[in-house]
Amino acid sequence: MKFSQRLWAAAAAVAFAAPVAVPVAGQQVADPGFKSVGRGAPVAGALPPMPSPFGGRSANADPAAAQRATEAFNRVPFVGPIAFGPLRVVAASDGAVPAGVQALPIDLFTSKDFYADRALWTDKRYFRCNSPFALESQRGGNANPLIGKDPPRSAAWGYCDRDYPREGIVSPYKFKSAQEHYEALLAETTKRGGPTKHTYASVPGDINGRYAPGGFMDNWYSSMLAVQLPTVLSVLTPEYQKRFVQDMYHQGNTNAPQWPSQYCWPEGFMRRWYSAAIQFPQTVIVTPSLVHIEAGVADNFITNIHVGRTFNMDDVAKGGVPRLGQAVPRWYGETIGFWDKDALITWTSNIQGWAGHGVFEFSSKLQTIEIYTPVRDKSGKVTALNHEAIFYDPEAFVEPIRIVRNYARLSGFEEGDPPPFIECIATIYPVKGHATPLTPGAKVEFEVPDMFGRPWAHLWEEYFENGMQRPAETDIFDFSKK
Repeated sequence: MKFSQRLWAAAAAVAFAAPVAVPVAGQQVADPGFKSVGRGAPVAGALPPMPSPFGGRSANADPAAAQRATEAFNRVPFVGPIAFGPLRVVAASDGAVPAGVQALPIDLFTSKDFYADRALWTDKRYFRCNSPFALESQRGGNANPLIGKDPPRSAAWGYCDRDYPREGIVSPYKFKSAQEHYEALLAETTKRGGPTKHTYASVPGDINGRYAPGGFMDNWYSSMLAVQLPTVLSVLTPEYQKRFVQDMYHQGNTNAPQWPSQYCWPEGFMRRWYSAAIQFPQTVIVTPSLVHIEAGVADNFITNIHVGRTFNMDDVAKGGVPRLGQAVPRWYGETIGFWDKDALITWTSNIQGWAGHGVFEFSSKLQTIEIYTPVRDKSGKVTALNHEAIFYDPEAFVEPIRIVRNYARLSGFEEGDPPPFIECIATIYPVKGHATPLTPGAKVEFEVPDMFGRPWAHLWEEYFENGMQRPAETDIFDFSKK
């Protein structure tokens, strides 16, 4: 079993072993109690909350609970194709075309050059109506293989009549930048008598604790099971459309996936929102001046929110980004914020651009506005944490996007297992472009990757794209032009 499959199985087992009733739907945003300029807007096409019926412990689980979980999955309009545990969503298998669908003469699974097919990328049939998650799972990386008996020609089809609305992906707010958004929220809070200057006596310490890990369908991004590929491409700039299709092509066609985690490469900032990457309980520690959040599975995601601080803006006029420390991008960025009573509003910048598998790349221009709001029951007890995040990336996105999620509170720190810190030990290496498990003592020729030069794309282009009509790229370090 590959590292990624072991990791997925372990994560799914954890998710199933501790089912939690989330008090609000996965994409239901917290109501701030007033009409805000930049937070709390409802989500278009919100997905229902959904427990996971997967995992190695499911055989020992309550059968009634497993049945309810399976029924919940069946109510969701999965695009497919996917076959994982009790879930099977397949429109047609072994290269057959679904009834009522006219296949294209060429698609991602039969093409010899996806670059030359650019005019077809807006047609969901080019991807055989696969969701991004399903496409990367065709060969079994995240599920049972559906690639068929004559891969890649025999890849399975998803349902062409299902999709997630684009308006549920893009931001409902009209701001053009994170700075504009943050300043508007700060001005709004100031007008209402804030920001709140908490002390240790007043800080909402009941937010402290452990929260449920992300679910497989907490939101449209968490696993990308309910969205068609062209819909995702529609929010990306042409360059990042190309990068995303490149990833999908080498997942589904050449069978050369490059998952950063399998090589112990960094996971990247946006993996904090991907369900498989955060399947252990998340830890939140609150102080008046610093809020600390830990999450992760293969890697350990750390968010430190510096309350009351301001960014250094010296480099912005020269094309740089706001920052707290040195002008060096950080894997998880640098974050400032302020309190509006018990809601925490943050701005993250200085993020290192990166990629994940099955999701689009983002650039080092990425910045986010995030709002953390405790969800309380009638007695005032914190039952969940609502997290609304708006992503601004002028290089990667044609307009800002939004992800909303809710995490049920599991406990305080007085009970439960301490969070595990996992050291990633590399056992898989790229050998001639393929992720290859190696045993101790094995010797292979190894090229040290340029970690800031899209190392995944370097492998694809060297080993699998000879003869393709790859478009010329602009060298950002070319100083010959004024």
